[in-house]
Amino acid sequence: MERKFYDKYTALKKRKLLDEGLERKREAELKELYDALKDWVCGLEKDKEELSEKLANKEDELEKARQDFLEDIRARDIEILRLKKLLDEKTEKNNCTAPRSVDQTPGVIQENPTPVSPKRKTPQSNSTKRVQLNEHTVIPHSCLEDESQELEFSRRYACTTGNGTNECPSAHMFHLLLQSLVRMKITVEDGTERFSVLVSHEASGYSFTLTWLDESGEWLYELSSLGTLGRIACNWMKQDIRFSMNMCSKFFERISNVICKG
Repeated sequence: MERKFYDKYTALKKRKLLDEGLERKREAELKELYDALKDWVCGLEKDKEELSEKLANKEDELEKARQDFLEDIRARDIEILRLKKLLDEKTEKNNCTAPRSVDQTPGVIQENPTPVSPKRKTPQSNSTKRVQLNEHTVIPHSCLEDESQELEFSRRYACTTGNGTNECPSAHMFHLLLQSLVRMKITVEDGTERFSVLVSHEASGYSFTLTWLDESGEWLYELSSLGTLGRIACNWMKQDIRFSMNMCSKFFERISNVICKG
């Protein structure tokens, strides 16, 4: 009986020792795996720090390149405006000096033999004199084209008021619009039923059309091209909107702010 208990005790002790050996072996393997994972995580964190540093450097380089690009655009814009201003001044100077080259022939001088006192000159006589002088004035071909376009514009958009006098409210609106613009080019669009102008910013390529709606007394804004402002343009700049004449200054002020950011 004692022998039987002794054998059973010995077997249980051997199993216990065997289980303890397996457990120690398992613990050693788990510890080795834990150390390996710990080293792997440390390596990943180091790689992450290096990549973050490289990304920050790339972002700095990108921002610097963007600032240089914007500065170059501003410089080009300023140069374009300067050259345009010089061209306008030269054109205005040429227009001012053009009447001095009048060929005053005897036939023109004797056109109106009856002397008229300056106080009694009528608008009709002044108009006749202007026509006579212009017929013998040396005018560049480009000036003739501009004058013909202005005359055509006046004919198309002239209207008659109740007292029978001819006025051109569309030209007055065009003049108000020009006063509201800042650094923008305006071109009158021909061949349209309504008064319409194309407004463009040459440096960025941004352009849109403004059409005057007589029935509502408002301007209709329609986008033509965003140019280089596609990334920073506001949502309303991409849609068709209407605004009154009183909102012109605010409208162009917001557009100028977006252009400056670009």
